[in-house]
Amino acid sequence: MTDLIEPEGPDETGGSAGPLWKRLAWFWGIAIASVTLVAATAYILRGFLFMG
Repeated sequence: MTDLIEPEGPDETGGSAGPLWKRLAWFWGIAIASVTLVAATAYILRGFLFMG
């Protein structure tokens, strides 16, 4: 029986993912946006508890 999915290694062309500062900026941007979204959702849900 043959494998349905064959593993592939990293790209052999030698291209990098970009400069480190740009990758770190994306990481921090996504991390801050995620924390903000979770905090806003928690604050809204907490507000629902005190309605009425």
